[in-house]
Amino acid sequence: MTGQKKILIVFALAVFEFAGSLSVLASPPSPPPKLNPGLATIQTPDGFTIYAEIANTPDQRSQGLMYRTRLAPDRGMLFTFPEPGIWTFWMKNTKMALDMLWLDEKGVIVHIQHAAPICERKDNLCPRYRSNKPAVAVLELGPGRSKTLNLAPGKKLTIELP
Repeated sequence: MTGQKKILIVFALAVFEFAGSLSVLASPPSPPPKLNPGLATIQTPDGFTIYAEIANTPDQRSQGLMYRTRLAPDRGMLFTFPEPGIWTFWMKNTKMALDMLWLDEKGVIVHIQHAAPICERKDNLCPRYRSNKPAVAVLELGPGRSKTLNLAPGKKLTIELP
């Protein structure tokens, strides 16, 4: 094989390899797999991620976090409603204190109830908690999490539903 043929073959192989790498670069990357399927992903303004179970039916909202004794620091429950309203919550049969954050249509916190205590009453006279401003969602977190995460009325959460 002559030197000129060798150079042409090496050149052709280099072009072929370069073209192949271009096709890999041109194809869009596939999105990363969702780590927590079925859960809402909520970003705080400071970049912390909360994964929340969704309660969007009357039965799910009624059950809420009843009978649970703890939540992981990055977990919560997101109650969603079809329209803005003054939604009332209570702690009947809930075995841990909770922070409750009422959110408007844009994900802005309109009210926080910090560490609502456990209610051990057997009747239906447990204290009720609500916002004075309309909300379309309520996020429940473990006690003290809203302070730890620097959350306050006026701060916006970014919510991605599954």
